[in-house]
Amino acid sequence: MPTKHRKKRVPKLRYTNSQKIGWHASYRDPETGSPRRKRFGMVSQEEAEVMYHEWVVSHLRGEAPAAQPKPSRRKLTHQLAAPKPSDSSVGTEAVPGSLLEVTSGLLHFEQSRIAPDDGVRRKGTITKKTYGSREQFAQEFLKFLNTRHGQGAAGRIMLVDLQMHDIEAYNQLLVSAGYSASQVKKRMRLVKAIIDRAGRPEYGEQLLPWNWEARDVSHGKASESRKLPTLKQLKLVLSHCDAHRTAMVWMAIGCGFGQRDLAKVHVNQFDERGYDLRRSKTGIERYGKTPKLVWKSILAHLENSSHESDSLMFRTEQGMPLVHGNSDSIGLWWQRLRKKLGKPCDSLGGFYTLRHLGATEFGSRPGSSIGEMKRWLGHSASSQVADVYMKPVSPESKDVVEWVRSSLKRSKANLKI
Repeated sequence: MPTKHRKKRVPKLRYTNSQKIGWHASYRDPETGSPRRKRFGMVSQEEAEVMYHEWVVSHLRGEAPAAQPKPSRRKLTHQLAAPKPSDSSVGTEAVPGSLLEVTSGLLHFEQSRIAPDDGVRRKGTITKKTYGSREQFAQEFLKFLNTRHGQGAAGRIMLVDLQMHDIEAYNQLLVSAGYSASQVKKRMRLVKAIIDRAGRPEYGEQLLPWNWEARDVSHGKASESRKLPTLKQLKLVLSHCDAHRTAMVWMAIGCGFGQRDLAKVHVNQFDERGYDLRRSKTGIERYGKTPKLVWKSILAHLENSSHESDSLMFRTEQGMPLVHGNSDSIGLWWQRLRKKLGKPCDSLGGFYTLRHLGATEFGSRPGSSIGEMKRWLGHSASSQVADVYMKPVSPESKDVVEWVRSSLKRSKANLKI
């Protein structure tokens, strides 16, 4: 009998806004059988179709060059993989005063600084999430040392043995892994904290034998400029919101509330004249005047559901806070809404862009001061973020900012459009 050949599958052209992949086609490598993705980028559909048809013809003929898989962060950072406590490459025994022992002491101190989830955070405390990040950064650095100097090296190396080349190599590895400038800075700051802690008496008052400031510093990827929603996108979003979500959108714009702010705000923290709450992220006092449209949207939301004066203003259908643990119902709703709205909202960012939009409007008001901007954002007096918004509005965002400004002042405005 003649051999039956399976019909070759034709990869389909698809689009996703995830990780800025854009237009692409998924297929299997003809040699290895591994899944691959041919990217055409964040271009118009017409451009993508032209590139797709040119590529798919070559692919079906077997003429397309073998895809070189993009170096993934996972492969680039195999040396950074956070080891488990039982991982032999970390080493369970540590020489007194070694970097492993110093790091262990630092993490023990950091753990003692974790503040409870409820209540007001006192100065010098951190959240569980912050501690988790620092623990991960510390494990990454120890894993790097073990990979570079041999199994269990972190438990043997003293501060005097740590070379400038080690730090520079670790810095370069972070950059090549594709981390942002902020993430690289946070990791290097943790390394410096380990070095500084080695100077404590219990670790032998060790000193770094070279000048930290003299090292060659490499920076991660620059942060992308904040892209505000267009007026068309904002009106489209509002037209698909019920009273519950309309209130969240206008509070995000008019008061600068992010997801976690909305998840923790109580009914009695708002009235027609103003609002007063403490931002959980920073513990800084945060208050201001309630824009007329924000108050109107809150009243419309409260009329559709029963609330006690001291209860959370927003809850999920199951009665849980909107954001708890790793669950973010606002982000999930926003993601689904963008997908539902389709192409007109392809360039629309996450829910947090509404806070950026509100900050742009607030910071560009005549007479707005840097102190008022910081209080509106809920940042500390040392915050430099407020400076970003204290500038004239760009021409491409002028129409949406002016529309938002005029809308917030109206008490009888349509909440949705």
